[in-house]
Amino acid sequence: MQRRAVDLDPLNAHTRAGLGEIEFRGGKLGEAEADLKKAHELRPDDFLSSLLLSEIHVMQGRPQDALAEIERVGYDAYRRFLYAIAYHALGRKKESDAALRELIAKYQAIDPYLIAEVYAFRNQSDESFGWLDRAYAKRDDNLIFTKVEPLLKNLHSDPRFAGFLKKLNLPTD
Repeated sequence: MQRRAVDLDPLNAHTRAGLGEIEFRGGKLGEAEADLKKAHELRPDDFLSSLLLSEIHVMQGRPQDALAEIERVGYDAYRRFLYAIAYHALGRKKESDAALRELIAKYQAIDPYLIAEVYAFRNQSDESFGWLDRAYAKRDDNLIFTKVEPLLKNLHSDPRFAGFLKKLNLPTD
């Protein structure tokens, strides 16, 4: 349906960024990157395209490319989150830890899901599940992405992940 919307209105940056997000969450990183770059060309201030392009660069093993993209992200919490994962991927532990500490200090009440994602990406499962529980208690909107969130893939083999999906009433298959 989103592809059809892009076909009908190819110059709509918002629609194209939405398609890029669907592709990203579906694991089609190359396609997502192309659509998000196009959305960014159409509307350079598009928030979603810069956010997801940063994540894609990290997931493609290009965290250095993510650093420049992160600066375009307008919301500080997302920048802290992105720096925490990009610096971790670069092996820059001190900077990753500093970004995560800042994210927690400033945004723990607002964005616990982002904190859970950072911990999951860093293979710190216990901490990640603790923050997922906080996100659940807060009814964090991002919980809808739990099953398909690429940054949570390190949790998939943990039995607690299936239990958490069940708690969210999401299929565990």
